Amino acid sequence: MSNNSLTLKQLTLETAEAFKEQLRDHAEVKQIANQIDIKNQLELLALGKEPATKLATFADQILAIITQSTTFESNELFKQLEALMQTFDKQDFTEQKGFFKKLFARKTKNDGDLFTKYNGLGREIEKIHYQFVLMEEELAKDNRVLARLYQEDLMYYLELEKYIVATDMKLHEVQTTLIPMYEKQSEAGNQLAKMELNRLQAIAEMLQQKIDDLEKSRMVAIITAPQIDMLRNGNSELIEQINGAFVKTIPVFKMGLMNAVNERRQQLQSQSASAFEDRMKQFGGASKEAVQLCTAMAQQSSTTQTLEEMWDTIVSGIANYQQLRDEQTVKRQQAEQQLLTLRS
Repeated sequence: MSNNSLTLKQLTLETAEAFKEQLRDHAEVKQIANQIDIKNQLELLALGKEPATKLATFADQILAIITQSTTFESNELFKQLEALMQTFDKQDFTEQKGFFKKLFARKTKNDGDLFTKYNGLGREIEKIHYQFVLMEEELAKDNRVLARLYQEDLMYYLELEKYIVATDMKLHEVQTTLIPMYEKQSEAGNQLAKMELNRLQAIAEMLQQKIDDLEKSRMVAIITAPQIDMLRNGNSELIEQINGAFVKTIPVFKMGLMNAVNERRQQLQSQSASAFEDRMKQFGGASKEAVQLCTAMAQQSSTTQTLEEMWDTIVSGIANYQQLRDEQTVKRQQAEQQLLTLRS
């Protein structure tokens, strides 16, 4: 059976049952059934052993990924980011509310300290941004691995299901054709037929046991597939959260922060309360410089508002990511228990 002739894109209990019925009419499965030598006990015991063994090892691999993956946690990184975001104070940029109050009030902060503070914040948040980029790449890498593992799981399932269906077809032949034939001969007093009948009944029991064993392995594949999907979907949600709240937003926040600091620096250097007062006395009204200052202040207010929005995006992103991470942790623990139950 080639992958081109018969494939299964999504493996669930429902799709597996429907797919199993399709296999009964497939040429390769019929060929396997015809090649089963019921006189060879060792061959009967080895039916489907290879894919079943590979699947058991594969399930251990998935279990290791579930229990050992810590990429999505990164508690320390989020603590660092949260601490940095708490150092941002929008009042540093909107300290004076009224127009004249802002122009005539004495500075209450050391501007050098303010610039140093936000330059330092910019450097530190850039380091954290780099870590988020790496985290996003690692999660994307994990998802590529999981996509490959999902295909492997399907492959093991397909191979195993072929042997299950073929063995079931051979069992059906033994039960409905061979055993009835030798039962008639045995009832007629044929002692050799009676001996063959006993052997066939033992073979039927062996075939049924083989099917039961392979069915257990088959359930490992069926249970594992949704677990892999869960991991992939969980990673995708985490990637989306990281990208939207951190990878894309942090550089814009940093740039806006630097722009706001520079605007304040330029404003303080170019304008002063005494200069404005002199102008007002000289011209008896609002000067061109005053209009320009009003425009600059309006731009600063807009910048501060944008910074505040980005700050909210990052801070809420931390909470949202942690909630999403906790939900994924619960799902991983449930998946771990399911796989451990199958191994027992």
